[in-house]
Amino acid sequence: MIVLRNTLRQQLCAASICIAIVSGCNGTDPGESDTVQYQFALAAVAGDTTPERIRSFYCSVFGFFMVDKPVAREGTVRFPLTIQRYMEERRGSHVESTMADSSITEAVLEYSGLGGDSLSFTLGAASYSVTLGPGGTKPNYVPEYSGPWICGPGVPLANDSTLLAYGFDPNLMLAGDWRVSETLPMPD
Repeated sequence: MIVLRNTLRQQLCAASICIAIVSGCNGTDPGESDTVQYQFALAAVAGDTTPERIRSFYCSVFGFFMVDKPVAREGTVRFPLTIQRYMEERRGSHVESTMADSSITEAVLEYSGLGGDSLSFTLGAASYSVTLGPGGTKPNYVPEYSGPWICGPGVPLANDSTLLAYGFDPNLMLAGDWRVSETLPMPD
């Protein structure tokens, strides 16, 4: 009888392992993805103040991309990207703002160092191309890289007619940062 129980226990254990393998569990969380999602962002802000008015300028380039697990230290990803420029002007209690934005269907990011201590990359989005890095890791809950970036006239929308009509200077050099950070998975 004892031999039969051990054999039955072994069979049940073997059946459980087979079910787990067939269902794709492989000993891990069945809800775990085979990819890692990253948030990509370039962002810069500046201000221009006179006794009559306060102006704020914003420039951002952002999107999300996926990388297969295990994450390769070097590679190329393609993903949609949004570019925005925004200007706000305050005169007393009166506030005016305007924004120009554009979506790039397929930006190309060639990276080196993802998953390590330092990240470098080249981004190509339509006619805009920039090489940045190396950027170091930030002490966060999720892996994140960051470094300096300048939003200058070469970034799209600098000559947008709506922005220019509101007094936007297309030659502004806005100091900012770039960030690439892993996103946390959302529960089902």
